[in-house]
Amino acid sequence: MKVSASNVLPKNKIKRTKGERAFDFVNVSIMVFWAIVSVYPFWYILVMSFNTGADAATGPIWFFPREFTLENYAYVLQYDRLHSAFIVTVLRCLIGPAISVIVCMLAAFTLSKRFLPGRKTLLFFFMIPMFIGGTIISNYVVMANFGLLNNFLVYILPGAFGFFTMIIMRTHIEQLPDELQESAMMDGAGYVRIFFQMILPLSMPVIAAFAFFAVVGNWLDYYTNLLYVTDRNLSTLQFVLYEIINRAEATQLIDFTSTSSASQRRLMSMQNNTVPTPEVIKMTVMVVVTFPLLFVYPFFQKYFVKGMLTGAVKA
Repeated sequence: MKVSASNVLPKNKIKRTKGERAFDFVNVSIMVFWAIVSVYPFWYILVMSFNTGADAATGPIWFFPREFTLENYAYVLQYDRLHSAFIVTVLRCLIGPAISVIVCMLAAFTLSKRFLPGRKTLLFFFMIPMFIGGTIISNYVVMANFGLLNNFLVYILPGAFGFFTMIIMRTHIEQLPDELQESAMMDGAGYVRIFFQMILPLSMPVIAAFAFFAVVGNWLDYYTNLLYVTDRNLSTLQFVLYEIINRAEATQLIDFTSTSSASQRRLMSMQNNTVPTPEVIKMTVMVVVTFPLLFVYPFFQKYFVKGMLTGAVKA
């Protein structure tokens, strides 16, 4: 006996009203519109980075490059200090978040013990820097006294501990069943073994979420390099890219010193098509800065919601 499609599919389908269909259409249209509005600025930056600077100065570019070129990326990537700065930044993004996660997790595990003497006092003193921060001069004096000027550790130690991160991790640890640690202690496990073999594996969503935040913060930071590091061998990628933008703007200023009117400056820019303008250099630098993070983000995305929620609600 053959089974027809009419015998398998339900005969009484739920019919949707015109109002429901209209609501879905409007809802989807709004979501598509906001998606385009959110994505288009990134697309515009990418398009500008692949367009010649002289052509970009003649008028706005909307969807695709009018004059495609790779000279902008060649101009940025040929900078002699870029490769060493990239290595320094990668080491900073690997070592810094790892130390930060370990320090915050150790502090969170310790402060999750309610029998700890002076627990509330420690929390109070850890909370003070969240509301009272030092000035640039005072921070510089502290870095100088600790010997962190022109030292790679200036990228690691000042951001090793974060009170907010520690509080979320502590709340997550407190939400774990106490019976797990009690049973482990009855089997002879100490606090060190409980921390590394029980607490850390159960806290991976929280660790992954905050590790990614730390990686992004270390990757995008150039302020530390600007204030505390003058050794060119310790320059970070963001600081070198900042120098490239300044150099491009300075070069344009020197080249256009002899011209006074806007029409003369635009004519000179159109005649020199091979030299990228500061505008397209900025767009190219933005792409170089954000491109590596686009590959890291998908590996951590699944941990964000779970990691933030597990430690955000106090039991």
